[in-house]
Amino acid sequence: MKAIPVAVRERILKLYDQGKETGEIAASFGYCVAAVRRVRQRIKERGTLEPQTHRCGRKTLLTDACKERLLRLLERQPDATLAELGAQFKRPTSTMDLWLTRLGWSCKKNPARRGAVAARRGGAKEAVAATIGRRGRRTPGVRG
Repeated sequence: MKAIPVAVRERILKLYDQGKETGEIAASFGYCVAAVRRVRQRIKERGTLEPQTHRCGRKTLLTDACKERLLRLLERQPDATLAELGAQFKRPTSTMDLWLTRLGWSCKKNPARRGAVAARRGGAKEAVAATIGRRGRRTPGVRG
């Protein structure tokens, strides 16, 4: 959600000084009562009307210590899967994928898929090619 502009914050404080109720002020500006109340609380706490937007959002779990540990682990085992890395850090694979992306690393596919692809390679190509070859040949004058 966007922060309340400073000009609106100043008007809110002026209306408080004039003795208006929080509900009236909120209705006149179209903000909720809690947001208007918070404007007055923040001016008492911080002494400024400027919004504190630089501290918004979720903080990263990838601390410097975690980053160093992850880089050491990747040096020892660069072909580790996301599941293996996640087990080391007790984090889900989605978190590990995000961390690797931030560090500029790519990740491997899961080991189950690699096994499935390797098993298909045997005679599957020849079988598919033979099937396509048969479909490609038509008897002249026959539809279908």
